[in-house]
Amino acid sequence: MNDMKNFSGNTLSYKKVFWGIVLIALGIVIMLKNLNVIWFSWHSLWALWPVLFILWGISILPIKDYLKLIISLVAVAIGVSIVSTHPEINAFGFNWHRHNHDWEVTYDHDSTFTTNENFSEPYDKAIKEGTLYLDAAAGNFTMTDTTNSLYDFKKSGGRTQYQTSVEKDSSSAVIRLKLKDGSFNSGNGGEAHIKLNMKPVWNINFSVGAADLHMDLSKYKVRTIKVEGGASSVNLKIGELNDDQTVKISAGASSIHIMVPKSRACEVKTNTVLSSRELPGFDRIERHLYRTSNYNTAKIRTTIDVDAAVSSLNVERY
Repeated sequence: MNDMKNFSGNTLSYKKVFWGIVLIALGIVIMLKNLNVIWFSWHSLWALWPVLFILWGISILPIKDYLKLIISLVAVAIGVSIVSTHPEINAFGFNWHRHNHDWEVTYDHDSTFTTNENFSEPYDKAIKEGTLYLDAAAGNFTMTDTTNSLYDFKKSGGRTQYQTSVEKDSSSAVIRLKLKDGSFNSGNGGEAHIKLNMKPVWNINFSVGAADLHMDLSKYKVRTIKVEGGASSVNLKIGELNDDQTVKISAGASSIHIMVPKSRACEVKTNTVLSSRELPGFDRIERHLYRTSNYNTAKIRTTIDVDAAVSSLNVERY
């Protein structure tokens, strides 16, 4: 027979068993990522799309289902083995990356080496909108000042190395900062200072591991802010220099502190378990939804959406 049977006599098809195992494994990987046991970049996983052809090919082989299952599991095991032993991939980091620019950093090949890096890009006055993607692991990341360049990234200490690329068109630029191929992080990410030009309207996206974020964005025109990952703490200050703003935080942070100008109407949505919530100046509209009194009549608004397992949330108006 082409089907396997369980103890009750019901058939277990290859598809049900195999994809059930895949879903369970994927759930475990996502859970480990959220708990900061492992770290990887979601968008980089797209490089693994050929695996689908392998599994598809196995599924249409004219053999019994239990053989298909065995072959599939062997193929997955071989793939995991190759990944875990690849010299440029940290077994706990899954640092699969591509890059457009490579930057040389000199360091000692021992357990105590650290690196200092500085990247920047000249500003083009035609750039009206900018998008920043930071894909990092551990470390302290600070944004408190501006630059005459399009951006400036300076890291001191730590074992990680970064790479950067900039894509431009006639009026916008996309900056990508991420771990260099083969770079690893064992909790020693160093100190990183990021500066942006204050003229463009910015969309800021952080995908981080066990990191502390201190972002004073009051000098920038910011449209969207997204923070994903396992950030240990998020400290964010928003300014008045742009119209509607959206802040989305999906992170297992120990604390989130956001400062919003009193001149801006603000809405806070929470979908999380909190041990502490401080929202002075906000009215509770319904469960998990809070707004300032001027929200319905205001023309300019800030929307904050927090979907995270945090111990404390504090939204302060200044």
